[in-house]
Amino acid sequence: MTEVQKTTGAKATIAQPKHRTGATEKHYIPGYPTKLYIYKLQASRYWWARYFVGRNAVRKSTKTDSKQKAIAFAKEFYDIITYNQRHGIAATASATGFESCLKELLKAEKARLKRGEIAKGTYDNFVYRYDKFITPHFRNVEVREIDYFALERFLNTLSEQKLTASTISAYMGLIAKVLSYAAKRKLIASVPEFPTVTKKDKARGWFTTREYRRLWSAAKRYAGQRMEVRKYKDAKGDTQTQFINTNAKSGKLGTVMRNVDMTEDMRRLIVFMCNSYIRPTDIKFMKHKHVDIVRGEYTFLRLRLPPTKDHSDPITTMEKAVDSYETLKKYHVEHGLIDGKSCDDDYVFLPQYKTNRDYALKQLQRQFEILMWDTKLGTSAAGEDRTLYSLRHTAIMYRLLFGEGINTLALARNARTSVEMIDRFYAKPLSGEMNIAMLQSRRRHRNIYDGDFEILQRRESLEKVALA
Repeated sequence: MTEVQKTTGAKATIAQPKHRTGATEKHYIPGYPTKLYIYKLQASRYWWARYFVGRNAVRKSTKTDSKQKAIAFAKEFYDIITYNQRHGIAATASATGFESCLKELLKAEKARLKRGEIAKGTYDNFVYRYDKFITPHFRNVEVREIDYFALERFLNTLSEQKLTASTISAYMGLIAKVLSYAAKRKLIASVPEFPTVTKKDKARGWFTTREYRRLWSAAKRYAGQRMEVRKYKDAKGDTQTQFINTNAKSGKLGTVMRNVDMTEDMRRLIVFMCNSYIRPTDIKFMKHKHVDIVRGEYTFLRLRLPPTKDHSDPITTMEKAVDSYETLKKYHVEHGLIDGKSCDDDYVFLPQYKTNRDYALKQLQRQFEILMWDTKLGTSAAGEDRTLYSLRHTAIMYRLLFGEGINTLALARNARTSVEMIDRFYAKPLSGEMNIAMLQSRRRHRNIYDGDFEILQRRESLEKVALA
């Protein structure tokens, strides 16, 4: 390696590279440690910056073929690394990247989880969504390079996935969390402006009383059967799904994707959820020790479930849920799935899947999908998709429709939600006709104590004219 003249105050050397990734030219930065320098590769027209942190070399492309700009980049590169070292961030160039900031954020979120500030389901949902679309898109992007237009490009990518506006908005909010965290770490001056996502609240599908009876009857009819889920091509070449009994002698199409055992649990779950307000995720964690049977003036179940969505209040069920629970428990005992004397730590639904509760919930979802296919109730008249969550929605809707003098605050707390959520999502389908009795009701005359009987007489006269 031979030394050449200093250029713009920087010491330069030229060498014959051994391969395409070897340095062909190298310049040290005046006033900075010799561990920092820029260099060129035969395999790239851009200058690269390198700095040694201990024995580890940190390098990054300057993305410019201008030596002057490359030197300026190297100085900023050095400042970022030394700042990270002072503030306990991994001293690598990637520490200023989106992925590294995300890792640091998730450490903070995990600490919040341990402190009980957020629920495990909330944390798991964060991780899932970051892994699904966000990290793959921003993995090699520096946080300071994420501006309005970069966010808009990602927004367009999400739109191509046919996600709802509400889901897209949630993804954009998670990016904002990372950038806000980066701003607190002084990695960026401020959080950039975000493109607007216009979202419209969409009510979740629920079942009318007639549809509920159809659904329950279908679950009763299918209990004990094994169904095949098959994929095949129709006449147009489009992929279709076929649900058919494994014992069918003919009519099977395409290839078997999986088998689904239709269980008694599904039948009882329909009744239980429509009378208990629980979420589908509660099914995974609900054990017999969480269930108390209360008998007295009122008969109900007191569900002391693990916290969900920052709510931990016990849930009080309708009386019908008691019968559903006791019948299913007896069924599990008779079939040897649980011990009737000591079953506190056994799960209420599909207790045979003790170690994989995610799979237990998936099995119930697959059974429900078959019932939606059989009953043709998968989509409501208003175009709303129906899932297991629709059973919870049905429970809340029935109280709003058939309950007398329902207090929405009490209902919201019992369902572990908020009055706002009740109004935005659950009560959205309510129409005037559904509550015609309330709308046409009349108040009784109250006593007037201010001595203004003239006003009372005038009011009564007006009512007589209106009713004539």
